[in-house]
Amino acid sequence: MSEHYDVIIIGTGAGGGTLAHRLAPSGKRILLLERGGYLPREPENWDSREVFRKERYLSDEYWFDKDGVAYKPHQQYFVGGNTKFYGAILFRLRERDFEEVEHYGGTSPAWPISYADLEPYYAEAEKLYLVHSQTGEDPTEPWRSGPFPYPAVSHEPRIQQLADDFARTGHHPFHLPVGIDLNETDPEAARCVRCDRFDGFPCLTDGKADAHVRCVRPALEHDNLTLRTHGRSSASRPMRAVARSPGSTSAIAARRRPTAPTSSSSPAGQRTPPRCCSGPPMTGIRRVSPTHRTSSGATTWRTSTRA
Repeated sequence: MSEHYDVIIIGTGAGGGTLAHRLAPSGKRILLLERGGYLPREPENWDSREVFRKERYLSDEYWFDKDGVAYKPHQQYFVGGNTKFYGAILFRLRERDFEEVEHYGGTSPAWPISYADLEPYYAEAEKLYLVHSQTGEDPTEPWRSGPFPYPAVSHEPRIQQLADDFARTGHHPFHLPVGIDLNETDPEAARCVRCDRFDGFPCLTDGKADAHVRCVRPALEHDNLTLRTHGRSSASRPMRAVARSPGSTSAIAARRRPTAPTSSSSPAGQRTPPRCCSGPPMTGIRRVSPTHRTSSGATTWRTSTRA
């Protein structure tokens, strides 16, 4: 198999997965690299003890702080990245967030772009990630070119009572913008079952709008995109990213910080590699199967026949 690609994307989370979804229809040869594998769909996905007490889906690795002290991060490595576990509350930045900000630690410089530059892309991303909310409720929200693409998710009875009480006292409660595959007028048309296992849990029904379900899975429908799981770079030489446009080429070079040697000790007495769970995704549309494993243990996934 040719190892030459037009685009290489590292990571399949909110950034990498979304980028892969956008570029897949371009016809460019794209390699999508993921350190972990597919998160298994299993009853333990919704088991609080397994997810939080036993840390079933956390990596077994240790990171080091600025003083060289090891600690275990709350980090997961799966296709979809940490969006497999996030609460899917998808706020837009406010206009002032793009401006210069004075704070206790100093001055945060203004962005080279404004909210107005990004607004059309926010609107597109909200459609992709199935964002539900109600325009005009949040008094701090920035201007919008249109309403939210999906209606606000109705409150549970107790939350509705609280919202009504707050409103009567002059406050402004509002529905959070949540990315969820939910249709309250036609439950059969969506995947969400309104369970009580959402924030912090992977979704058994694929009802959460995560980067795997909404972006990587449909991107793999394109034969020009290859997903390689269980891949990890150990290179210490400088990395060079090159962006080309008609008539010009610009390059950005970045040097990777050396990683700690594998013989370094940890609180457990030995550094261990991250635990990654593998297995073909359950798309319900196309069967995705591993084509080969590399010498480093990476697995390449390509779409094949319909399931």
